[in-house]
Amino acid sequence: MLHWHLTAMTVAGIGGTSGIASNQLNAPIDMALDSSNTLYISDCFNNRVQKWSTDALNGTTVAGQANGVGGATADFFKGPTGILVDTSGNMYVSDSINQRIQFWANGASVGTMIAGTGMKEI
Repeated sequence: MLHWHLTAMTVAGIGGTSGIASNQLNAPIDMALDSSNTLYISDCFNNRVQKWSTDALNGTTVAGQANGVGGATADFFKGPTGILVDTSGNMYVSDSINQRIQFWANGASVGTMIAGTGMKEI
């Protein structure tokens, strides 16, 4: 019979504390793992995607702005939710408030809108 372990371990962020620092998250909505078990987190209220390597104490912003500022240009998000990482390390991110799906090539500093309007509904 399968069962959950009675204890858990926080692998990203600081449990019970939200914030903008590199070791904090604010409304992590979705996550994806790459082939190296590196964790990618859509940090919704910080308008960014954070990358957490195994056993890391801090995350690295790999898409969006590290300071959490949101926007609608190609290098910003406004409420990123879903995330998918392909075998080449490229990311597909649903940018919910901007009504678009952004493609971020591995190592890119800006994304490309591949679906949606990129405009907030009124």
